[in-house]
Amino acid sequence: MLTEQEIMNNAFKKMQFHEDGMAKKYASMSGQINDPKLKQMLKSMEQGSRNHYNTLTQTMSKFSIV
Repeated sequence: MLTEQEIMNNAFKKMQFHEDGMAKKYASMSGQINDPKLKQMLKSMEQGSRNHYNTLTQTMSKFSIV
């Protein structure tokens, strides 16, 4: 059985992995689109995912999650 700390570690790592994957997906999609409005929207979504990733990293540091 997992401890509460292990459950929290796993959850944060999964969220971090998800945000990284989404940022990469948005970046890839924006590179394939010519419409400037859609390209900008995808770049904004990519930045949002990167911001979430950074927030998760900071929170993980506070909880000593590596």
